[in-house]
Amino acid sequence: MSEHSVKSIRNGAIASVIAGIILLAVPALRDFVVSFLSWLWSVINWCWEALVALYSLPGWVCLLAFVLALIGLINIFLVINGKSEEPEFKTYIQDFFHGAKWRWSWIGFQISDVWCFCPRCDATLVYDDSSCRSFSNVKKTDFVCENCGHSVVASITGGNIDYAVGAIRREIDRRIRTGEYKKH
Repeated sequence: MSEHSVKSIRNGAIASVIAGIILLAVPALRDFVVSFLSWLWSVINWCWEALVALYSLPGWVCLLAFVLALIGLINIFLVINGKSEEPEFKTYIQDFFHGAKWRWSWIGFQISDVWCFCPRCDATLVYDDSSCRSFSNVKKTDFVCENCGHSVVASITGGNIDYAVGAIRREIDRRIRTGEYKKH
């Protein structure tokens, strides 16, 4: 016998066995489907009788309340399990302004912990806003690196430390609004 005829006989035997198993399962499966459909029909009849029965509230009101409650539960489930996408700008946590490297973090959609660092040695800068307390015409805040020989790294004119940090926050907001932060 050739190898091809052996495979044909083997495949025919396997197909006959599978067909026999299917024919044995069909009556059992048919009984299961008939019993399931009978149960489903009885549930539908019960629901219909419950809807048209006389209660203090009509059945359709109860059904409406059930549907609205189900929608509410589904929404609660989606909110709890759904992962809200973070906006792209929340990865924007560092940039250069006025010659210094500024870093910040996000709490919700608010900028938090804004401060500057030396672009050469990455040391935390200290501020000097003494010109704002004198009678000088130029009100500015200087940011000094103590690690690089007390050199002035950045200077923001217009006011004291609160003004300077506010100016940086406003610049961050502006760059986010205009999309300019994506270029850095």
